[in-house]
Parts: sequence; structure tokens; C-alpha cells
Amino acid sequence: MSLRCWHDRPAALTLYDGVTSPDRSKMETAMSDDPLTAALQRPDAAWARQHLDQDIVAWITTMAPDGRVQSSPISFLVEGGDLIFYSQPGAPKVRNIEHSSRVAFHLQSDPYADHWLSIEGTARVDRTIPAMDRYERYLAKYAEPHAHWGLDFTDTAQDFSLPIRIRPTRVRLA
Repeated sequence: MSLRCWHDRPAALTLYDGVTSPDRSKMETAMSDDPLTAALQRPDAAWARQHLDQDIVAWITTMAPDGRVQSSPISFLVEGGDLIFYSQPGAPKVRNIEHSSRVAFHLQSDPYADHWLSIEGTARVDRTIPAMDRYERYLAKYAEPHAHWGLDFTDTAQDFSLPIRIRPTRVRLA
């Protein structure tokens, strides 16, 4: 399967585990299991793997009860086949997720959109995730950005105390 990008160049499109044939059973199996891990195992997913590991900010889009969509920047981690982030408890994105758990997540593409990653999924509060100031992987990834922003992990963990897990249902990348 290929996708015609806005600049009219063919680009690879990966759905779930990268099945490009009409074999829907493979797509459905991957979709029900772990579509993010399956998509990232493809050889042509190197850009997505690198940026999920190194990018500091991504975007999440939620839907308000009145149907308006809202996109918000978030700091995130990949945990297994899921994505996690922290939010302030009263933030509009939290109210939106309580209304509808369906969300979209994406990274900044390269300048010409030759490489990009878009994930659709469901989000929920998950209090089994450690607080950000006690989560070693989060501390390691965000030590430099927190210093740049002049933030203290303990103070930030108090403000952004709500851990949210995104379970991917559809993954697209090029």
C-alpha cells in the first residue's frame, strides 16, 4: 500500500504491522495485539523508532464534549506497546478524555513530511504508572529538557500528577 502525499511523491504507509496485501486477518491480529510494537519492528520504521525515543515533545488531540478537537503538546514515553504522559488533573485534555477516550498522537514530521508517525488510540488515567519524579526512564529522558525549562522534577510531578496511558489501536508511519 502506498500513500500519495500532498507533494505528490509516493510515500510508504504502514498500518499496524505493515501488511500491504489485502490479507485483513493479519491486520486484525496485529490491531488486536500490539499495533505500535508491530509497526515499529519494520525495517522502514527506523525514523519513528528514533524519534519516539529522542523527541521531547509530541502532540495529542482530544475531543471536547461539544465536538471541538483540541491539540496539546505533551512530554511522553513509550512503555511496551503503549504511550504514557502526565497531565495536570484539571486540564481540558483530561476532561476531554473523560468524555471520549479516543485520541490521536503524532510527532513532528521531518521538514518535507517524508517521515512521520501518527497513532490513534484510547487514553485513560493509569495510576499504576509511577509519579514522574520516581520513574527512572522519565527522569533519564527529561533531565536535560527540565534543566532547559528551569523546572524541578518534584514540583513538576506535583503539578502534572495525573498519569495517562494511550493504548494504540491504529499506527500509520512513513
